[in-house]
Amino acid sequence: MRSEFTNETPVPISPGAPSTVTSRIAVSGLGDAVVEDVDVTVDVEHTWTGDLSISLLNPSGQRVVLSDRRGGRQDDFQDTVFDSDASLPITSGTPPFRGTFRPEGNLADLRNRPADGEWTLEIRDRAFQDGGRLRRWALAITTAAPPEPAFIIEVRFQGGLTVAQQDAFAAAAQRWSEIIVGDLPAIRVNGELVDDVVIEASGVAIDGPRGILGQAGPTRLRPGSFLPAWSMMQFDTADLAQMEADGSLVRVIVHEMGHVLGFGTIWDRLGLRQGAGTINPTFTGANAMREFGALQGLPTPVAVSVANTGGPGTRDSHWREQVFGNELLTGFLNAGVNPISRMSIASFEDLGYQVNYAAADPYDLPSALMLAVMGVGMEDADHGDRGIILVPAQTVLPETALADR
Repeated sequence: MRSEFTNETPVPISPGAPSTVTSRIAVSGLGDAVVEDVDVTVDVEHTWTGDLSISLLNPSGQRVVLSDRRGGRQDDFQDTVFDSDASLPITSGTPPFRGTFRPEGNLADLRNRPADGEWTLEIRDRAFQDGGRLRRWALAITTAAPPEPAFIIEVRFQGGLTVAQQDAFAAAAQRWSEIIVGDLPAIRVNGELVDDVVIEASGVAIDGPRGILGQAGPTRLRPGSFLPAWSMMQFDTADLAQMEADGSLVRVIVHEMGHVLGFGTIWDRLGLRQGAGTINPTFTGANAMREFGALQGLPTPVAVSVANTGGPGTRDSHWREQVFGNELLTGFLNAGVNPISRMSIASFEDLGYQVNYAAADPYDLPSALMLAVMGVGMEDADHGDRGIILVPAQTVLPETALADR
């Protein structure tokens, strides 16, 4: 069901010192429905749009950056529609930005979260002089009934996380439950029956932003398959706050939850990684190789290029960014959309999961030009290195822990 909501109350934007203004829309009457899609329309009068950063926050405070200082000294956003399915990115638009554009962040990050509640449009004027007003804005929200996943990720919050941060973990768990769709055998961990995975999530003070981001990975593995049963995700509270502020939090949590589920963390146990530590490490799962070949237009499978640079936690446990660019499971987070490709989903099938290829995001291998625009291969480029992630020790549970034994 698609519902539309509008706030027609103008909000002035001061021409004085840098400032932030907000406007809210109270969404109600949708019950327990969750977001399936959301589009945002903004109408802003301003004499220098390059001063403005515009973001949408959902009722739990989860942020998506719509436009960040685009348009230079020109004027206005005139009924600009932000739609993550749009072909033209806002970064390629020019004022007054008439039409429909793909935002800088990904509105799909808000999927499967409650629609009811107070939504906020935030406009930050980051420079002195020049002002204007927010004339109006609107939301178009398509909702659906809450899904009942077959693959259950139970996130247990251990403290140190804000409501918005907890919501990001819940959104990430829902995303992976769209991708992994088969039930796993129940297993006992510390006397408790687990179906399918438990993740203990927490925020702690470590060393401030961009040092040690935290630690994430499986800690208890099923016997035989080595698929995770119990895992941990612990992050530095300073890094969490920074990611929450810049709108990257959900993407980072989805990425790290992929490691928790086995991406890069159980490859060696299954014999799926070749050449670790060499100039050309590769992933050799049959399904991912098939999809990598298809991305290149080849009829034959190709070993998937794995990261051959970076420190511990990056090298040998991600896709190679110099090949795959902004794909979510490379070792660096790129600005804008970070898709999960069919190739990544195929790699989870290689781990032993039942997967849903229809849950893949649109993705093509980037050109050399696009890689250069992303800053890939530039030694001093700052394109998303969020800090060091440590990997916890793993224990393989005994056969007797399986529920049917």
